[in-house]
Amino acid sequence: MPIMRLHTRLLFMILAVAVLVLPALVSSGPQEEPTAGANRTDEPLVDQFSLQRAVSFADATALQWEQQRDCVTCHTNGLYLVARSKVSPASAENQRAREFARGYLNRYVVDKKTPSGQRGAVEGLVATTCFLTISDIGTDGKLSKDTRRALDHMWSLQDEDGAWGAWLKCGWPPFESDDHFGVTLAAVAAGLMPESYRRSDKAKLGLQRLAKWLGNNPPQNLHHKGMMLWAAKELRGLLSSGARKIWSQELLQMQRPDGGWRLVDLGAGKWKRPEDEADKLPSDAYATAFSIFVLRQAAIPADHPQLVRGLEWLRKSQRESGRWFVRSPKRDGKHYISHAATQFAILAFTSCGEEL
Repeated sequence: MPIMRLHTRLLFMILAVAVLVLPALVSSGPQEEPTAGANRTDEPLVDQFSLQRAVSFADATALQWEQQRDCVTCHTNGLYLVARSKVSPASAENQRAREFARGYLNRYVVDKKTPSGQRGAVEGLVATTCFLTISDIGTDGKLSKDTRRALDHMWSLQDEDGAWGAWLKCGWPPFESDDHFGVTLAAVAAGLMPESYRRSDKAKLGLQRLAKWLGNNPPQNLHHKGMMLWAAKELRGLLSSGARKIWSQELLQMQRPDGGWRLVDLGAGKWKRPEDEADKLPSDAYATAFSIFVLRQAAIPADHPQLVRGLEWLRKSQRESGRWFVRSPKRDGKHYISHAATQFAILAFTSCGEEL
């Protein structure tokens, strides 16, 4: 009898542990960052702003995305390539992320692996190529052999009208809602390409098509204009000085009384959920960081009062993890734009002279 009672007690203990543990195990699958903690609106604010904490968070989540998702995306680890090369190009984290991006591209460009779902899809290959181009120049000042090969492949995927029509457009702004982001991201990368590559036959044709598309498809919202301000910093002839000044003023005019900007305003009132009332949506970190960064590319000085106020809004909005939380304009449980907001926040601070 004592042995049976012992077995019974052990059984009850095992069942009790299972009741507590199994739900956590089941729910851990779809969570965005089980290591860094899922993006959530109620994460406490950090006691004191820290750019280093933001970079450390970006390092951890980029690595985790590589290991768990095995791809590169605009919302997550793609912009990380840009931000990391700006902060510390010689860091091991930057080199690791660049190596992963090269491997991802070579998988489909060199090894000709068949795309599966979004892995190997047009938007992923084009965006990763552009991010890696920006990273190459920021890190080494030149294009690697892998990046040149990926750029050649990118132009081969381009439509005759200059866009990449197969780009995923699933209503997930600002990256997957229209063709404009892909074209202007390519324009940003094109502005940084060395002249020796721009003179290649594939690049010349691709750039001609790019210019034609942008001429035939003027920007429809402030995010489009912001991307063109970024591209125009290095790509000569893309924008007139008048357009640069007018668009910069339009962005500055959208700053809210609290010092922030809103994604819904950058998207001409359309980038929100169907149930959202635009007037009630608050300032958000993505729009604020993006606006500050692109305004700096348009030569708005770092000590401009509105940029100073915007940076202060970001300082007060950082979360304990180091990230900036942004509610997804698509749906709950997929707040991936928080990663992009964090990358742009890093770029905003560094473009204004903040150092680690």
